[in-house]
Amino acid sequence: MDLARQLEKRLERLVDGASRTIFRGRVHPVDLGARLVREADLNIMESPAGPVVPNEYRIDLNPDDIVTAGSLERLGSELANTLRATSIDRGWRLEGPAAVAVAADPAVKPRDMKIASRVSHGEHAAWGQLIGAGRHADLGPNRVLIGRATICDVALDEPEVSRHHAVIHREQQRSWVTDLGSANGTTVDGLAVTTTMPLRPGARLTMGPVTFMFRLVDP
Repeated sequence: MDLARQLEKRLERLVDGASRTIFRGRVHPVDLGARLVREADLNIMESPAGPVVPNEYRIDLNPDDIVTAGSLERLGSELANTLRATSIDRGWRLEGPAAVAVAADPAVKPRDMKIASRVSHGEHAAWGQLIGAGRHADLGPNRVLIGRATICDVALDEPEVSRHHAVIHREQQRSWVTDLGSANGTTVDGLAVTTTMPLRPGARLTMGPVTFMFRLVDP
């Protein structure tokens, strides 16, 4: 299934959640989800780990477009799940957990919306792990930067590991590894990573002198 259809189906599920009871029909929950994803796409930033999008959003609506404010918190949670899943589909990095707040604001015109976003750093639950002899690293962000630099998500204090050595990320329901032009290379099960290579659970990932086994963490 292509990314556009995946997003369409995910937005359709918003209609079946709490959001279906909130609106008077003038602002559709699918519109909110599509605008949220568009806002993220418009605010992509490049980082050593790859594309980063804001992870916190506020969506303001005219009060007349909302039936009850009681379910806005649940709607925000549904939209945050949409953002989180879309970031995995598209290979985006979130610096912290996805969060979306939906609120009423009389300054917003009926049938319109106002959206603001920002990057907020925070801890992620692990989706994967690197396990080696005497080493263990959880993979939290959707794009994990590995290298010798202290800013790396997985920092390896080894002189043969480059400062920014490799990135592991999820995209389109698969895991991938990319070598970042490291001096001593990256291999998966002995095969050199020259661009971006799929990374299956149980694979041996070697960066310079360091070898890990890659595993996924059950959600």
